Amino acid sequence: MAAIVLWSSGQFCTADISNLLTVGEDQVDRTIRAARDTARQNDRKAARA
Repeated sequence: MAAIVLWSSGQFCTADISNLLTVGEDQVDRTIRAARDTARQNDRKAARA
């Protein structure tokens, strides 16, 4: 969750976030991609309703 909030602020790159959270940059990237995919799926479902 923290990675998504930091990324959404537009002030941090994935490398900065990974350093702040002491996790791998690949984990940050996967988290951001998963959040985007989930948001897209929710948007599609809402458009169908």
